[in-house]
Amino acid sequence: MTKKYNHGVLFYHEHSGLKDIYQGLGEVTKSLSSMCKHFSIQLSENEGDIKGYCQSIKNGQYGDDIDVLFILGGDGTVNELINGVMENDLDLPIGIIPGGTFNDFTKTLNLNPNHTLASQQLLSSHIQTYDVMKINDMYALNFVGLGLIVQNAENVQDGSKDIFGKLSYIGSTVKTLMDPSKFDFTLSIDGEEKSGNTSMILIANGPNIGGSRIPLTDLSPQDGQLNTFIFDDQSFSILNDIFKKRDSMNWNEITQGIDHISGKQIRLTTEPNMKIDIDGEIALETPINVEVLPNAIKLLTFPDQNNNQ
Repeated sequence: MTKKYNHGVLFYHEHSGLKDIYQGLGEVTKSLSSMCKHFSIQLSENEGDIKGYCQSIKNGQYGDDIDVLFILGGDGTVNELINGVMENDLDLPIGIIPGGTFNDFTKTLNLNPNHTLASQQLLSSHIQTYDVMKINDMYALNFVGLGLIVQNAENVQDGSKDIFGKLSYIGSTVKTLMDPSKFDFTLSIDGEEKSGNTSMILIANGPNIGGSRIPLTDLSPQDGQLNTFIFDDQSFSILNDIFKKRDSMNWNEITQGIDHISGKQIRLTTEPNMKIDIDGEIALETPINVEVLPNAIKLLTFPDQNNNQ
């Protein structure tokens, strides 16, 4: 078998969502090592380590022949690698192996949620370029959210996500919906301004968030556009309505309670200042500036077998 790459590096940390991270490493290494002439495995012991390794790769201190990166972890771990690659302007493809609760962007890449099967699929993957969101001085692949989505994450008790996984989110979601917090906002999207009062704003690049697909059929992380959703009316009817698929041309005509606006440059201020969820990590507070960086990153993508992603 011809090796696709000279030197691949797999990043992981011990607090991955996998039950046995070392067994998982062995399973994925079998596939990944067959793709590379040289293969390295790098433990990330502390937050920020992966970004530091990316800087070492840029400076040539880690090795001068690295031509592919892999990450085994959940959305937060993936986000750290994305930031490391973007901050250091590394022109390297990335292979993402799911190892968390939702693994939202791996769905976009047509990868199986099982880490072993996903690593096997990477053998048949090809490189595609994807848009990246820039939020102030941070980067993200998937989404930026505030309001209910942050409130929900904070209602998940410490440690319960590791033990109960998605079940902890379901219980937290019900609790959050029963007691939402509203806030005033002002949005500027490509120069057009909108203000109001809401319980949640979501700015999406990818189509999958929190384990579910946003039912906007033409939402794509490869179109140079970001999609802003404003939840005008918090109610259970929104949950029912959001499962009905529609495209951006008729979203605002048939959707009750959620406004949709697409654009490339976004400025968001709130009263009071609100915490921001960036790809599953609560990282910033408003005000924020968000822009799309088209075709900014290379990701290994499995061919779409069903043509329904």
